Amino acid sequence: MQLFNILSLSLVATASCFTVSNNIQMNAPSSTALQMSSDPFELEILIPPSNSGLLAQMKLVPIFDEPSEIIEVRYQLPFGLNVEPQGGLAICTQDGPKADGEKVGDILRFTSQWTMGLPRGNGLVSTAASFSGAIGWQCSLFNVAEATSWESVIEALVSNTDQRTDEVVLLFERKIAE
Repeated sequence: MQLFNILSLSLVATASCFTVSNNIQMNAPSSTALQMSSDPFELEILIPPSNSGLLAQMKLVPIFDEPSEIIEVRYQLPFGLNVEPQGGLAICTQDGPKADGEKVGDILRFTSQWTMGLPRGNGLVSTAASFSGAIGWQCSLFNVAEATSWESVIEALVSNTDQRTDEVVLLFERKIAE
């Protein structure tokens, strides 16, 4: 149920559903098209691990008042990240190692996060496992912009361990110079 709390319908961010896809093409870090400040971003994000086949369909309202874009960055584990809390947001303080990755001033909006939970899916096995009380590690996207404490952001980031996944997903919002 925590997945639905994190990605619940709200004015800031929504995930309308998770879908399973066999036709996923893994790309290097990518970005959405230019967005005007009032238009929400509509994204499909592959949920870790890289072979899960789960997609999160998301709609995000931009934080910036001027045009911006969402940058999706995927790192193999272990990974490094330079962000710090500034004005209630997680601001990138150093460019990432990838040329098309995070840049100074970007806002970390979401990170992949691992928590204990019931199996997902609508198949017979997942339904039976849910009724039997089977729990395991589940990946979701943690809304960094709505985090109530910096410690919860750190916990979400460090939950991406090589025992659970092969990658971390980070979504940044970046201003676009006109």
